[in-house]
Order: sequence, then structure tokens, then C-alpha cells
Amino acid sequence: MRLYKLPLYAMCLTGILMSSCEDDNAVGLSIQPEEDLLSVYHNHINLKTQSSISDSVLSKADYLLFGRYSDNLFGEIQAEYMTQLDARAGGIILPDTTVVSYSSATTGILNTILEDLDSKFGEIKKVSKARNFTIDSTIYLMQYSSGFWGDSTALQSVQVYELNKEMDQTKYYTNVSIQEYCDESLLLGETNYQIQNSREIRVPISNEFGERISSYYREGKVSSQKEFNEYFKGVYVKHAFNEGTVLKVDVSGILIYYHYDADIQTTINGKDTTITSEKILKEYGTNPLVTSYFLSGNKSVKRANAVQHEDWENAVKEIQKKDSIQTYIYTPVGMYTEVEVPIEAIMDSVKKNVSDTNKVMFNSIRLVFHRKEIENKYLYSGQLLLIEKDSMENFFYNNKSPDGLSSFTSSIDSKTDVYAFNITRPTQNKISQSGKTYSIKMALVPVERTLAGDNYSYKQQLWMTSTALYGSAAPDSLKPCVDIIYTKRN
Repeated sequence: MRLYKLPLYAMCLTGILMSSCEDDNAVGLSIQPEEDLLSVYHNHINLKTQSSISDSVLSKADYLLFGRYSDNLFGEIQAEYMTQLDARAGGIILPDTTVVSYSSATTGILNTILEDLDSKFGEIKKVSKARNFTIDSTIYLMQYSSGFWGDSTALQSVQVYELNKEMDQTKYYTNVSIQEYCDESLLLGETNYQIQNSREIRVPISNEFGERISSYYREGKVSSQKEFNEYFKGVYVKHAFNEGTVLKVDVSGILIYYHYDADIQTTINGKDTTITSEKILKEYGTNPLVTSYFLSGNKSVKRANAVQHEDWENAVKEIQKKDSIQTYIYTPVGMYTEVEVPIEAIMDSVKKNVSDTNKVMFNSIRLVFHRKEIENKYLYSGQLLLIEKDSMENFFYNNKSPDGLSSFTSSIDSKTDVYAFNITRPTQNKISQSGKTYSIKMALVPVERTLAGDNYSYKQQLWMTSTALYGSAAPDSLKPCVDIIYTKRN
């Protein structure tokens, strides 16, 4: 091995020039007195990787998956879910006599509804003496505005059941047995559907059910979420027929439309007056006091996706037989790329050149992974998280962010198709025997990063997308590796 001396001011330039994986080398030239010189080294070590399969994934995402779809690479997958409903305890008064405008963020009676009927009316100022509360329609609503996978023309079916047992776990996983919570004896509604421009599915439910839910509020039975859950435990949304698409459901819950009668304070030809809704109905054929309320299955309540993949392990074996030089990442059923980070090998490679590791300073240590093209319509190209495999659940459950010591993120370099993770800091800590370090066995997991206030929030991505990385059996130039640049002061 050749050894060169490099002055400090040139060290950064050298680090920039050396970013690819090469054999062990020392680089630089002698232009300074011996005591001021730095020796700069560039090593690389190949990594061992493999596809790793877990039986489930923590079910904690901003959306819910629903449907059945046959992936051209991974086979058929089915996603269903169960959810409690956000009771908005204390926030629902029935009937709601609130008067709102077009710019209001809440529901209520639109203040211009009478003007739209007849120009002689002015805005509604107040609604009082509510009476004759009546349910008009009840539906289970699913909105999937942000996306779907598969064939938009496929006809499929959805059934909505009431849960028999309250959701009692703090954590749910994608292998959850919904049958423990629902025996399918209480069918609320069902419908067929295809992908529509409206990006929503409306499942009709009986008005008797809408009256039952409404009675909890009208009779003052609900003052907390816990009390609501005792009366209504939640819903199971079941995929019932055919395959073709999986939806990314952003909004779901029970929507109840109703009307009532009341006195309406307004103006007629500029003069203050009070008119009843009954009189408006008689003269114009419509009751203006029509509104709705929505009980959402949102992130504030317990909910869980159940994901099933038929003969999953055999499907993976067949995929790997076709091409053994790659590893895969496919999260709905828990497939990751596992990597062994060779801490001892990194240390040994340094000691070959520098016996006194206290004189070593790392300029750059990167774990480099090359993405491989695969025949999949939905190719993942977002951020990857590198994390200790056993820490994954705790990381996502507690909404942690990468700390640069035991967890790291990387975005794909679109020019080189490379993911590179900077592990310089923990490796330096290991050398100096101080601070926290990273685990030997780690996993590469797709994540979604969103801005929450002044901080970023990281959640496990559960979409149907997948990706492949060149593995240990790939050609040398594409093997995953540790790329190391470090200096030693003489």
C-alpha cells in the first residue's frame, strides 16, 4: 500500500474527489514539514445483505389500505381494516342550529339559503325552537383522493360490519385477526364500487341505525369517547368480492344527514321577520334546515389494517430464484432489506494503516446501496430509513426522528440510482469509545416524512410500492459497501 502526506487545507478537496467504492488506498502528496502532515486513506468494505420477511408491520399510518390487488411481482394481496369512530364527545348537539357562511369551517345552516330560494329574503340571523328531528340518510363514507393501485375498471364489493368487541389493544399490527372483534353478525351495509372521479365510496346504512347513533347525543348519553365506545365499538370494513385495486383511504366514517323544523329569524324585503321552516316547506317545497354530522375513523381513535398475502413465503422464494443478486423492500406485509454493518471490519481496516486509532479522524463513512430496476408498475423511489431491526417498532410507535447515531435516512440520488447513509459520527464515537453506536444488524425501511410544526415526523410507508437493491452477489461495482475516508495526524 502506498502512503502519501496531505496538508490539512487539501484534505477536504480529496474527500470530495473520492466518493466511489475502491480498494484500500492512501492519497496525497508531501509539501509540508513532517510534523504538520496528515495521512489520508480511502477504504471500502463489501456489505452482506439479504431480504428479510417479518410476519407483520405496525399498523400506524395516516391512511388505511383497502381492497384486493394482484401485484405482477409479489402476487395477490388483500387489505381490510377496523376502526373506532371519533365521537367528538361534547361537540355534537342535535339538532345543530348553528348558522354558518360559505367560509365557515364547521357544518350548520347556511346563512344565504333563503336568499337562494327567493330574493326577497335576506340572510338568516338565527335559528331557534328546534323540533321534529328526522334522519334523512345514513352512509359509511370512504374517500381515497390521494391514490389507488390497480385496474380502475374492476368491479368490487365492500361490506361494513359493526364490531362486537371493543378494540382493547394499544398497538395493532397488519396480521391482526379482525375475527376476534367482529363475528359478522351485524351487517350495517354493503355496495359494489368502481374507481370514480369523485374518489369516494358511499355505503348505504339504514336510517334506523342513524337514529340509534343520534339518540346517544340527543339523550345525553355521550360525554366522553370511552362512553361512546361502550355504545358503539366501531366498524369492520371488509372486501367482499373480486380483485383489481387497493385504495389508500384518507377519510372514512359514518355520515348522517338530517333535517328539523324551527323558527328562522331573517328579513323579508329588508324588514326583520321570523318565519317557520314549515311555512317555507309549504310555499317552496323544501325545508332549508337540512344539515349533517360526521363521525370519523381518524388517527385520534384506535384503528388497524389487516393485510393478507396468500402463500407469501413461497412467492418470495420464487422471486429470488429468478434473480439472486438483489434484495427487496415491500412493506404491506413486512419485507425489508437486512444489512450487516461490519463494525469490527471497519476497525480492522483502519488498524491496518493506523495502529494508534486515537489519531484517526473520519472524514466520511457512507453505506452505499445501488438500486436495481425491477418489473413492477409501482416502483418506490422515496426515502429509506436505516435502523436497528429490533428498534423499528419503538421508533415508529413513539414517532421518533432519525438521530444520526442509531437511525439514519437517505434519499435516492436520481443521477446514480444510489442510496447513501452517512454513519461517520457513530463510527467516530466507536473509535474513541464514547457515545452511542449503531447495531450490527440493521434494516432498510421506506418512510414518509411530513412537517409537523417545526419538526419532521417519520412514519413507515405502507403503500403497495416496492424496490430492489443490488445485493452481496452483484457485480463488484454494484455491491453494497462501506465507503471510508479518514485521516491520521502524524
